[in-house]
Amino acid sequence: MSRALARVPGIAGVLLLVGVYAFDVGHGFVKDDFNWILTSRVEHVTDLSRLLGAATGFFRPLVSFSFAINYALFDLRPLGYGLTNLALLLACVGVLFLLLRGVGIGREVAGAVALLWALNFQGINMAVLWISGRTALLATLFVVASAWAWTRGSRALATVLAMAAMWSKEEALALPAILTAWSAIDRRGGLLRAAREAWPLWLVAGITLVSRTWAGAFTPLSAPPLYRYQFDAATLSGNLLAYADRVGTTPVLALLLFWLAAGLPRVVDGGNADTRLEQSRNRALKGGAWMLCSFAPTILLPVRSSLYAVLPSIGLMLVVGDLTERVVMRARPAAIERATAVVLLTFLALVPVYRSRNLRYVQEAELSAAIVNELSMIAAAHPGGGLVVIKDRRDVRPTAEQAFGPLVERAALLVTNGKLQVWIDPPPAELGTAASPDLRSSIATLVVEAGALKRIQ
Repeated sequence: MSRALARVPGIAGVLLLVGVYAFDVGHGFVKDDFNWILTSRVEHVTDLSRLLGAATGFFRPLVSFSFAINYALFDLRPLGYGLTNLALLLACVGVLFLLLRGVGIGREVAGAVALLWALNFQGINMAVLWISGRTALLATLFVVASAWAWTRGSRALATVLAMAAMWSKEEALALPAILTAWSAIDRRGGLLRAAREAWPLWLVAGITLVSRTWAGAFTPLSAPPLYRYQFDAATLSGNLLAYADRVGTTPVLALLLFWLAAGLPRVVDGGNADTRLEQSRNRALKGGAWMLCSFAPTILLPVRSSLYAVLPSIGLMLVVGDLTERVVMRARPAAIERATAVVLLTFLALVPVYRSRNLRYVQEAELSAAIVNELSMIAAAHPGGGLVVIKDRRDVRPTAEQAFGPLVERAALLVTNGKLQVWIDPPPAELGTAASPDLRSSIATLVVEAGALKRIQ
């Protein structure tokens, strides 16, 4: 196959990825988005130091910095924020390709597996379409980039990228353990020797933990109940099953389809211990270590989020990449071309399914945008401010509760500059027993029913 022709599947895969997400990003802000924007705006130079704090309860300065840049460029136009998330996804695909190449996987297989990671039916769409989901994308981008630099022997660059990852999301604190395990696998010198080699990574992890304490971020003891560890078998087993599905179903089925279409070539070696087989086994061990370590910070949390599967799924892609490489090495070229076409056409046929799964996030964002637009107009018509009540029927999705959660007041503060007080009736479950304002004093009432903003009284 000519070099130009060999690039066709990769180009088609990128276009497929863009087609799956590009039309559904940036339709509006949802829940935590309002809080991130509100706490990350930089209007004066003195505001820069605030980005190092933990105004949201989480120590994620690089996430705050990304929202500050978006606000400076796009103000409150959500499309720019959504396109930023899409760009981060494509950047993750790029660095994953480099990492797969760095562990010895061929160019075509590395490209295909990197795209397959981004086409996972679970986790990725939430990370891209929910603007606050960029926390997972930023952490994954820097963790994978750090691991790639580590495989190239660039220890200083790997350390800098590791700190960037840890300052993006808490799960990245697993990176020193991951790369310590990788060093032990490569050198067979024991964990103690590997830990001594990885000491810069452990140092930046310590610096991050100290910085988190200084910033007043949540700890396992001070976090809300949903973010406190539960050391029981029910939590562990339930999360293991749920995350196994979210991490593994799409890539495993895609690999199985590729193997079947390639003619079922043998992928299990005998007992010979040649260099290629040892490299393959090391990749599998590294993938397993990645999944085990990166799930450690979240596997015992009672709250279950598809975002928690985004980073660990990279480990499975190392294993899938290795097995795909074995298939490619043992099958005839014509069979590989056929299998590639079958998998690519299958994913193309599934585009409507992807779009339908995106619909939930799009609808919530559009409902939020419609309500925000009305709040802006009400604020302009009532300079003195007042109370706005949102009657939330909750008959079908989406609802005002799903669009705002307990943060509708933060949304009102952001879009009306504090002119309006907004109350969702009945209140979202997260507000618990919060006292309701006097609803009779409202200056306007919005009604959400049948999944849309229907009436304004």
